[in-house]
Amino acid sequence: MGLFSKKETEEETVKRLASNAGNMIEMFKAYFNTPNGIDIRSALIFTSALAGHACHRAVKAEGGIFAVVTTRAGKHFYFGDDVNKYLLESRLSVVSFCTAVTNVTEADVLSIASDQAMRIGEEPYTICGCDPERLYKQISQCWDGIFDNMTSRYCKSPAEWPVLFGIVLQNILITAINAGAPKDEAGRIAAECAMAVSKMDEDSF
Repeated sequence: MGLFSKKETEEETVKRLASNAGNMIEMFKAYFNTPNGIDIRSALIFTSALAGHACHRAVKAEGGIFAVVTTRAGKHFYFGDDVNKYLLESRLSVVSFCTAVTNVTEADVLSIASDQAMRIGEEPYTICGCDPERLYKQISQCWDGIFDNMTSRYCKSPAEWPVLFGIVLQNILITAINAGAPKDEAGRIAAECAMAVSKMDEDSF
């Protein structure tokens, strides 16, 4: 064995993360299970928002740069290339995991992003019908609750956080589609939630 371990390929990284993502997927399925089966819409919104949050957290952890937009009400939202790198701009981005299993196109993604840029922070503002502040608080609590036992154990660096949660989201999407959810609707919900929450922090409310 040499002094330095062999660097993982992209495929090897995804395989490693996917092998651990199964624990998270089963956890979320159990959490959103009801007497009538899994509450697919709630599970999809939650895991989509969590994947977007992972993008935001990764940028902060790596000392990245946000373009901060302040609304007239004094709320702050976080845009920029550093967050888009994890959210949109690579084969392993969160939205790429969504589009790989749905009918959402690049044009759809651009349309969602443009719409959010115009109306984010306005009143009334919702994310797929959910109150943004309530959703953000739920996501933040979940993130803190599973970080030490799962996220930090499964990932070698913050750059892997969005990939891990992108894999989780993709599997929840597949579950939703197999349960009869239309591919285009499920994909748009996932992309919209992930994009919106990626731009939020505690001072966004």
